Amino acid sequence: MSRREFLKGIRSKEDGFPILNKDKCTGCGLCAIDCSTRALNMLRISEEGLYRLVFQHDLCNSCGICEKSCPEHCLHLEKDLKPGRMEKGVTVVFEDKMFRCSECGIPLFPQAMIHHLRTKVSATQNFHWPFDLCPSCRVRTQFERERIVKTIG
Repeated sequence: MSRREFLKGIRSKEDGFPILNKDKCTGCGLCAIDCSTRALNMLRISEEGLYRLVFQHDLCNSCGICEKSCPEHCLHLEKDLKPGRMEKGVTVVFEDKMFRCSECGIPLFPQAMIHHLRTKVSATQNFHWPFDLCPSCRVRTQFERERIVKTIG
C-alpha cells in the first residue's frame, strides 16, 4: 500500500448533503450518472408513475462531482452540516411524475423536463417538436403524415 492510499484511507470523511433547487431541476439524472460512489441514484416507480432522485448519505464522500455535472446549476453540495442535519438511510431529493408517450404509453422523462424543454422551444415560436411522442412513434407518425400528403397531392 502506498503512502497516498494509506493517508486517503485514514482521512476523516467530510459530510455532505445535496441541496436541490426543485424549480430549476429537470430531473435529467446526470448528477446520479456521474456519482462515482452511487450516493445519488435514479429510481422509477412504475406502479405510481413516479421518477425519484434519491441520496444515500453513508455512500457520499463529498467529492462535488454531482455539482459540476448539473447542466442547470441547481444542485449544491452542502458540506458544513450541523449534527442534526445528517439523515441516515435514503432521502428523496427530487420527485416528479413520468411523462408518457401519447401513442404507445411508454415512460419518456420527468414532467419537469418536458416543461423546461417546451419553455425553451416556445421561445423560438415557429418551431414545433412533438415532445409527447417517443422516438419510435415520432418516426412512425412522420411517415404516416408524408404518406397522407402524397395520397392527397
